[in-house]
Amino acid sequence: MSTPVTVRVRMYQVGFGDCFLVTVEYDEPLPDGRAERHLLIDYGSSRSAREGRAKGRMRDVAALIEEHTHGVLDVLALTHRHKDHLSGFGDSTGEATLRRLSPARVLRPWTEDPTLQADATGPAHTDGNPALGAGSRSFAAGLAGVQAAAEHLASTAGLHEDVRLAAEQQLKNADAVRLLDTLSDTGRGRYLHAGSDPDTADLIPGLTVTVLGPPTVEQSPAVTGQREDDKDEFWMLRLRASLASVAGPTGGRGSTGATGSTGSTGSTGSTGALSDVDLGPGPVRWLVERLAGQRSDSAARLVHRLDDVLNNTSLILLLHVGNLSLLFPGDAQIENWQYTLDKLAAHPDLRATLRDVDLYKVGHHGSRNATPRSLYALWQERPPTVPPLTSLMSTRPGVHGESEATAVPRQTLVDALRAIGSLHSTDDLDQKQPYLEVQAAATGGPFLLVHDER
Repeated sequence: MSTPVTVRVRMYQVGFGDCFLVTVEYDEPLPDGRAERHLLIDYGSSRSAREGRAKGRMRDVAALIEEHTHGVLDVLALTHRHKDHLSGFGDSTGEATLRRLSPARVLRPWTEDPTLQADATGPAHTDGNPALGAGSRSFAAGLAGVQAAAEHLASTAGLHEDVRLAAEQQLKNADAVRLLDTLSDTGRGRYLHAGSDPDTADLIPGLTVTVLGPPTVEQSPAVTGQREDDKDEFWMLRLRASLASVAGPTGGRGSTGATGSTGSTGSTGSTGALSDVDLGPGPVRWLVERLAGQRSDSAARLVHRLDDVLNNTSLILLLHVGNLSLLFPGDAQIENWQYTLDKLAAHPDLRATLRDVDLYKVGHHGSRNATPRSLYALWQERPPTVPPLTSLMSTRPGVHGESEATAVPRQTLVDALRAIGSLHSTDDLDQKQPYLEVQAAATGGPFLLVHDER
């Protein structure tokens, strides 16, 4: 019987985004003649890498994935719907490559089930898992509606460019989702929540996948971002209406601002908005630009809230191979994490597993709100007999956050992770290396950096 001997993790240079390939290697070929199995986690980017680094184009990364899998991908996991995690599936080369690789199983959050979104009152595809309740079905349908409103907002003239770009990150990425729906057809898709069975044991022998998140609304109402004062009306309906209100009517100039050239017939303020009328100097111009600024500020707050909600639909996957454990939390934030963290006191085995994890994919590209302090505190308690933690961070500085407190990656988190182990970032690949690779023996860590001699 084939036994896992080595685990490799490749982190591809995609700029600001995530794309990881987990490879399990065996001591002898499996029944199909292959001596390896592959799990791809995410494939997207929202911003290219910095100058001096590999461009990280989706078509280039697709070729590497096909090379490293030798043309066969066993399992594909999409952590959540944000552009920086799935844009590659909407790329023409990426689509063709994934169709050829034809993953046998596609793992996605429960909110991605197209049947669930299409019919908020009907039953969901549960694949043997407990049925989702009315709150979860309503949440998934509302999420689709809010993203449609964000698309309206992203196409609206007159908003600050930063707000427009932020809104674009929340879109459904229709081409990418369409491909994922196709790859999930014929029984290959699994729509997971905390405690679900991903049904991957036969596809990657020796690999156990534990789904820690996201919880359903019934498991943890906090995952929706729902406030106490929103009990009487589902808050996402309000958010959808608010986004549409901020965007205003599409297709015209009117109150949304003109799209013409600058000059005597228009003005630009810090918001980037243009006025239809020659306002001239004075208090009227100041008032119009002030109102436009408030409009952009309101849109920014709404888009930020939607960003948080989508992050909290992220899969949190805990992988076990032999004596190794690997933690891939996508962009999960504290509302998603809390469902697991609240269990640690009553489940000492889970607490020990998270404490002693060998590899950590840094949550949300190094954001301050995705690596819970209580989780880091566990890592500080690691016994000396446990190998040091290896952290992998796919990120690009300067994309999000304008201050030390909001910058991604956050320097205090970077320093903290380096204090307890090794941290490798795609931004370290300054010699135009297209990926970074670590490996460990299945008998036990640590994960060590593999140097490409090509």
